[in-house]
Amino acid sequence: MENLDGRVAVVTGGGSGIGSGICRALAGEGVKVVVSDIDDAAAAQIADSIRGDGGTAIAVRTDVSQRADVEALARRTIAELGRVDIVCNNAGVLVGGPILETTEDDWQWLLSVNMMGVVHGSQVFAPLFLERGEGHIVNTASVGGFLSFSTLAIYCATKYAVVGYSEALHMELAPRGVGVSILCPGMVRTNLSTSDRSRPAHFGDAGGSSKELGDLSQGMEPIEVGGHVVRGIKANAPFIFTHSDFRGMFQQKFDGVLSAFGA
Repeated sequence: MENLDGRVAVVTGGGSGIGSGICRALAGEGVKVVVSDIDDAAAAQIADSIRGDGGTAIAVRTDVSQRADVEALARRTIAELGRVDIVCNNAGVLVGGPILETTEDDWQWLLSVNMMGVVHGSQVFAPLFLERGEGHIVNTASVGGFLSFSTLAIYCATKYAVVGYSEALHMELAPRGVGVSILCPGMVRTNLSTSDRSRPAHFGDAGGSSKELGDLSQGMEPIEVGGHVVRGIKANAPFIFTHSDFRGMFQQKFDGVLSAFGA
């Protein structure tokens, strides 16, 4: 998929942060973008901005934790734009805090969005790609899908799960012409540290807080991440990393894993 001009992409969590950067970067390549977000006002703002720059974009409110919402997203996309070529399963939330103080509801919320949102997006859109024998899926994990941090236990667990699921999905779909890339960003200037604002009431009060993530204002700009994603799609890259300064930490971890085989 080296030429993206005229393609159609769906980006979940597209109303802010990394998702908005992916939307803008794809639009810059001539891609028609569906900005999907649980915050419909934020999605509409990004779509309006893309159209103001001469691109094509629509906004669709979607709760990725609900498969029916994702199915409706696919129907709306095809009805208005005729097809889907790329899906970026990017929506994500975070709760932090001491592991033993996290609640059952904390776990259920993050699993429903970070993991099942990826599963729903993949299961709904992959069959459409397989019918044509082409398409590309980008699943957003994190460097936290390889490196664990004690105060971000649930978040890291869900991102580890995204990596494992996406690797298996790649094995299944690649021989049939569908690409799968795993996006693993480091610190990016996003609203992830204010995820609590979108926590559904039925999950109750948080045992932890998204503020545990800390200040992200010095992180990479989302549009830079979007550029990495565009290049990754074009190259059919299995992994898309954005922060090379994590390479040493990865090396140390995997050296430790391999050395354990000789223990």
